[in-house]
Amino acid sequence: MAADGTNGSTEEYLYHIKRTITDFAEDKSGATRITDILGTFTFLAAAKAAARGALASEGYIADDFEILELKDETNAEEWKHGDGCLVYAKAPRGQEFDVRIDTKPNVLNLKGNADGEVEGHLHYVLQTIIDYNNDRIGGLQNTEVEGTYLTRKEAYAAAYTVLLDEEVTKESFAEYDEKEEFEGEWPYGDEVLVRAVSQTGENFYVAVKAQPHSHKEHACSHHEGKKCECPCTKSDEGCKSKACKHEGCEANKTVQ
Repeated sequence: MAADGTNGSTEEYLYHIKRTITDFAEDKSGATRITDILGTFTFLAAAKAAARGALASEGYIADDFEILELKDETNAEEWKHGDGCLVYAKAPRGQEFDVRIDTKPNVLNLKGNADGEVEGHLHYVLQTIIDYNNDRIGGLQNTEVEGTYLTRKEAYAAAYTVLLDEEVTKESFAEYDEKEEFEGEWPYGDEVLVRAVSQTGENFYVAVKAQPHSHKEHACSHHEGKKCECPCTKSDEGCKSKACKHEGCEANKTVQ
């Protein structure tokens, strides 16, 4: 098993760059959050480097934040954001950004390139758990990667099995809803496919999200230190990001 990031290496674990935005500007409770996986790597050193530059890879610059702190540039006794957080930022309107590494087994034996990054347009099955018994407003919640797939079809199929196994069935839950079988308007958002409530009150949300697209492969007139505003024309392929690197997408063409 290669451990030096050689081309085509397959490693035991995947290291996912997880960025969460908590929107205190719109919801003071902290319950409104957006979590994305910005990239996946097959060795830890490359993942840590990517995590440090994660916000820049999305087009943000230091001036976009009133606070921007990196764990490896801060004295341990002064770091207030927990051991798992590698980057913390706060925007002027109150949104808080948190970048972490989510380590998971490399079940599908995905390979990294020479830099250790798993290439391709990845799709992630994400599970969010909210325990309203301990926090009635939902501010205490956690989102983790449950699976990484090369196609949306595979990710969708996996999402419907995340909460179930030979011993745990749909009937094991106090409530269990699937988007494809729900009658009426689905109230949990486009990306959530399963919502369940355990007998003890824990709420589970299983979603499929595509990997956002990086500015490093996107040339446009907005790229000089600002977030790209080019619309993506590949929404039918799961791309909902303004920074698109889909081949053939108008947003991926250099603006003259």
